[in-house]
Amino acid sequence: FLPASQLKSEHYPRVEDGDKDRILEELKKLVGQRIAVSIITALPKENKLIFSEKNLVEKEKGKIIERYKVGDDVDGTVTGLVDFGVFVKVEEGLEGLVHISELDWALVEDPRKLYKVGEAVRVRIIEIKDGKISLSIKALKENPWIEAEKKYKKDDIVSGVIIKFNKHGALASIEEGVAGLVHVSEFGSEEKLREKLELGKTYKFRMTLFDPKEQKMTLGFAGEKK
Repeated sequence: FLPASQLKSEHYPRVEDGDKDRILEELKKLVGQRIAVSIITALPKENKLIFSEKNLVEKEKGKIIERYKVGDDVDGTVTGLVDFGVFVKVEEGLEGLVHISELDWALVEDPRKLYKVGEAVRVRIIEIKDGKISLSIKALKENPWIEAEKKYKKDDIVSGVIIKFNKHGALASIEEGVAGLVHVSEFGSEEKLREKLELGKTYKFRMTLFDPKEQKMTLGFAGEKK
Protein backbone atom coordinates (compact mmCIF):
# COMPACT_ATOMS: atom_id res chain seq x y z
CA PHE A 1 0.00 0.00 0.00
CA LEU A 2 1.19 3.48 -0.89
CA PRO A 3 -0.65 6.19 1.13
CA ALA A 4 -1.40 9.43 -0.72
CA SER A 5 0.52 11.28 2.00
CA GLN A 6 3.65 9.38 0.93
CA LEU A 7 3.49 10.48 -2.71
CA LYS A 8 6.08 12.92 -3.98
CA SER A 9 4.87 16.43 -4.79
CA GLU A 10 4.46 15.84 -8.53
CA HIS A 11 2.08 12.94 -7.88
CA TYR A 12 0.25 14.31 -4.84
CA PRO A 13 -3.39 15.21 -5.66
CA ARG A 14 -3.64 19.00 -5.23
CA VAL A 15 -7.35 19.35 -4.59
CA GLU A 16 -7.98 22.58 -2.68
CA ASP A 17 -11.43 21.80 -1.28
CA GLY A 18 -10.41 18.28 -0.18
CA ASP A 19 -13.18 16.69 -2.28
CA LYS A 20 -12.69 12.92 -1.96
CA ASP A 21 -14.07 12.16 -5.41
CA ARG A 22 -11.70 14.65 -7.04
CA ILE A 23 -8.78 13.24 -5.05
CA LEU A 24 -9.67 9.76 -6.26
CA GLU A 25 -9.82 10.94 -9.87
CA GLU A 26 -6.34 12.44 -9.51
CA LEU A 27 -4.98 9.25 -7.95
CA LYS A 28 -6.44 7.14 -10.77
CA LYS A 29 -4.06 8.93 -13.15
CA LEU A 30 -1.22 6.98 -11.52
CA VAL A 31 -2.67 3.60 -12.51
CA GLY A 32 -0.23 1.82 -14.84
CA GLN A 33 2.68 4.12 -13.99
CA ARG A 34 5.97 2.68 -12.75
CA ILE A 35 7.36 4.66 -9.80
CA ALA A 36 10.34 4.28 -7.44
CA VAL A 37 9.46 3.68 -3.79
CA SER A 38 11.06 2.64 -0.51
CA ILE A 39 9.63 0.28 2.11
CA ILE A 40 8.67 2.10 5.33
CA THR A 41 6.68 -0.70 7.03
CA ALA A 42 6.98 -4.48 6.63
CA LEU A 43 4.69 -6.72 8.73
CA PRO A 44 4.75 -10.27 7.28
CA LYS A 45 2.38 -11.67 9.94
CA GLU A 46 -0.25 -9.12 8.85
CA ASN A 47 0.59 -9.45 5.15
CA LYS A 48 1.27 -5.74 5.23
CA LEU A 49 3.81 -3.84 3.16
CA ILE A 50 3.71 -0.03 3.09
CA PHE A 51 5.68 2.05 0.64
CA SER A 52 6.78 5.66 0.43
CA GLU A 53 7.66 7.55 -2.72
CA LYS A 54 8.30 10.71 -0.70
CA ASN A 55 10.93 9.07 1.53
CA LEU A 56 13.10 8.29 -1.44
CA VAL A 57 12.62 11.77 -2.84
CA GLU A 58 13.47 13.45 0.49
CA LYS A 59 16.86 11.74 0.59
CA GLU A 60 17.60 12.83 -2.96
CA LYS A 61 16.24 16.33 -2.29
CA GLY A 62 18.63 16.82 0.62
CA LYS A 63 21.60 16.31 -1.70
CA ILE A 64 20.10 18.66 -4.31
CA ILE A 65 19.34 21.46 -1.80
CA GLU A 66 22.96 21.48 -0.67
CA ARG A 67 23.84 23.02 -4.03
CA TYR A 68 21.71 26.11 -3.34
CA LYS A 69 21.78 28.99 -0.87
CA VAL A 70 19.42 31.81 0.16
CA GLY A 71 19.68 34.67 -2.34
CA ASP A 72 20.27 32.47 -5.39
CA ASP A 73 18.28 33.46 -8.50
CA VAL A 74 17.22 30.43 -10.51
CA ASP A 75 15.01 29.48 -13.44
CA GLY A 76 12.05 27.23 -12.82
CA THR A 77 8.77 25.91 -14.19
CA VAL A 78 5.30 26.40 -12.73
CA THR A 79 3.96 23.01 -11.64
CA GLY A 80 0.89 23.99 -9.63
CA LEU A 81 -1.46 26.88 -8.86
CA VAL A 82 -3.41 27.21 -5.62
CA ASP A 83 -5.20 29.99 -3.73
CA PHE A 84 -2.15 30.67 -1.55
CA GLY A 85 0.52 30.73 -4.25
CA VAL A 86 2.43 29.03 -7.04
CA PHE A 87 4.51 25.84 -6.95
CA VAL A 88 7.70 26.04 -8.99
CA LYS A 89 10.05 23.20 -9.95
CA VAL A 90 13.65 24.41 -9.83
CA GLU A 91 15.05 21.12 -11.10
CA GLU A 92 14.04 17.49 -11.14
CA GLY A 93 13.45 16.51 -7.51
CA LEU A 94 13.32 20.05 -6.14
CA GLU A 95 10.16 22.14 -5.95
CA GLY A 96 9.31 25.20 -3.87
CA LEU A 97 6.39 27.49 -3.14
CA VAL A 98 6.08 31.13 -4.13
CA HIS A 99 3.59 32.34 -1.53
CA ILE A 100 0.90 34.70 -2.87
CA SER A 101 2.53 37.53 -0.89
CA GLU A 102 5.77 36.95 -2.82
CA LEU A 103 4.28 37.00 -6.33
CA ASP A 104 4.16 40.75 -6.85
CA TRP A 105 4.40 44.08 -5.03
CA ALA A 106 0.84 44.83 -6.13
CA LEU A 107 -2.12 43.04 -4.55
CA VAL A 108 -2.64 39.54 -5.98
CA GLU A 109 -6.11 38.04 -5.50
CA ASP A 110 -5.77 34.95 -7.70
CA PRO A 111 -2.40 33.45 -8.77
CA ARG A 112 -4.17 31.66 -11.64
CA LYS A 113 -4.69 35.01 -13.38
CA LEU A 114 -0.93 35.63 -13.46
CA TYR A 115 0.58 32.24 -14.26
CA LYS A 116 -0.20 28.90 -15.86
CA VAL A 117 1.19 25.40 -15.37
CA GLY A 118 4.24 24.81 -17.55
CA GLU A 119 5.21 28.48 -17.67
CA ALA A 120 8.89 29.32 -17.23
CA VAL A 121 9.62 31.75 -14.37
CA ARG A 122 12.70 33.17 -12.67
CA VAL A 123 12.64 33.04 -8.88
CA ARG A 124 14.82 33.93 -5.90
CA ILE A 125 15.40 31.52 -3.02
CA ILE A 126 14.41 33.39 0.15
CA GLU A 127 14.45 30.54 2.68
CA ILE A 128 15.84 27.02 3.04
CA LYS A 129 14.41 25.22 6.06
CA ASP A 130 13.63 21.64 7.05
CA GLY A 131 14.42 20.33 3.58
CA LYS A 132 12.13 22.85 1.88
CA ILE A 133 12.79 25.97 -0.15
CA SER A 134 10.67 29.12 -0.22
CA LEU A 135 10.76 31.25 -3.35
CA SER A 136 9.96 34.81 -4.41
CA ILE A 137 9.18 36.40 -7.75
CA LYS A 138 8.60 39.93 -6.47
CA ALA A 139 12.14 40.00 -4.99
CA LEU A 140 13.40 40.16 -8.57
CA LYS A 141 11.24 43.19 -9.34
CA GLU A 142 11.96 46.79 -8.44
CA ASN A 143 10.50 47.71 -5.06
CA PRO A 144 7.95 50.52 -5.76
CA TRP A 145 8.20 51.75 -2.14
CA ILE A 146 11.77 52.96 -2.83
CA GLU A 147 10.55 55.46 -5.43
CA ALA A 148 7.46 56.27 -3.34
CA GLU A 149 9.73 57.31 -0.46
CA LYS A 150 11.19 60.04 -2.69
CA LYS A 151 7.77 61.40 -3.66
CA TYR A 152 5.56 61.23 -0.59
CA LYS A 153 5.58 62.09 3.10
CA LYS A 154 3.16 61.89 6.03
CA ASP A 155 0.15 64.28 5.76
CA ASP A 156 0.40 64.55 1.95
CA ILE A 157 -2.92 64.63 0.10
CA VAL A 158 -2.95 61.90 -2.55
CA SER A 159 -5.35 60.24 -4.98
CA GLY A 160 -6.03 56.57 -4.41
CA VAL A 161 -8.17 53.94 -6.10
CA ILE A 162 -10.11 51.43 -3.95
CA ILE A 163 -8.81 47.95 -4.82
CA LYS A 164 -10.22 45.79 -2.01
CA PHE A 165 -12.45 45.69 1.06
CA ASN A 166 -11.61 43.70 4.18
CA LYS A 167 -12.81 43.51 7.80
CA HIS A 168 -10.55 46.43 8.76
CA GLY A 169 -11.71 48.80 6.02
CA ALA A 170 -10.73 49.49 2.43
CA LEU A 171 -7.40 49.12 0.65
CA ALA A 172 -6.52 52.07 -1.59
CA SER A 173 -3.66 52.09 -4.10
CA ILE A 174 -1.88 55.39 -4.76
CA GLU A 175 0.28 53.79 -7.46
CA GLU A 176 1.17 50.28 -8.66
CA GLY A 177 2.37 48.25 -5.69
CA VAL A 178 1.89 51.00 -3.10
CA ALA A 179 -1.35 50.72 -1.15
CA GLY A 180 -2.66 51.66 2.27
CA LEU A 181 -5.60 50.99 4.55
CA VAL A 182 -8.54 53.33 4.99
CA HIS A 183 -9.76 52.17 8.39
CA VAL A 184 -13.43 51.43 8.94
CA SER A 185 -13.37 53.70 12.02
CA GLU A 186 -13.18 56.65 9.60
CA PHE A 187 -16.82 56.02 8.75
CA GLY A 188 -18.21 54.44 11.90
CA SER A 189 -19.27 51.16 10.30
CA GLU A 190 -18.45 48.88 7.38
CA GLU A 191 -21.84 49.66 5.82
CA LYS A 192 -21.18 53.42 5.85
CA LEU A 193 -17.66 52.91 4.49
CA ARG A 194 -19.02 50.94 1.53
CA GLU A 195 -21.68 53.58 0.93
CA LYS A 196 -19.01 56.26 0.65
CA LEU A 197 -16.25 54.33 -1.10
CA GLU A 198 -16.77 52.20 -4.20
CA LEU A 199 -14.48 49.52 -5.59
CA GLY A 200 -12.50 50.86 -8.56
CA LYS A 201 -13.29 54.52 -7.82
CA THR A 202 -10.65 57.18 -7.09
CA TYR A 203 -10.77 59.44 -4.01
CA LYS A 204 -8.63 61.97 -2.20
CA PHE A 205 -6.84 60.79 0.95
CA ARG A 206 -4.46 62.17 3.54
CA MET A 207 -1.45 60.02 4.47
CA THR A 208 -1.86 59.52 8.22
CA LEU A 209 1.02 57.03 8.33
CA PHE A 210 3.76 56.58 5.74
CA ASP A 211 6.58 54.13 6.49
CA PRO A 212 8.12 53.01 3.17
CA LYS A 213 10.88 50.98 4.85
CA GLU A 214 8.24 48.77 6.49
CA GLN A 215 5.95 49.16 3.44
CA LYS A 216 3.13 50.47 5.63
CA MET A 217 0.68 53.25 4.91
CA THR A 218 -2.66 54.34 6.36
CA LEU A 219 -4.98 56.82 4.70
CA GLY A 220 -7.67 59.17 5.94
CA PHE A 221 -10.57 60.15 3.70
CA ALA A 222 -10.00 63.72 2.49
CA GLY A 223 -12.54 64.42 -0.24
CA GLU A 224 -15.04 63.30 -2.81
CA LYS A 225 -14.25 60.90 -5.63
CA LYS A 226 -12.81 62.35 -8.81
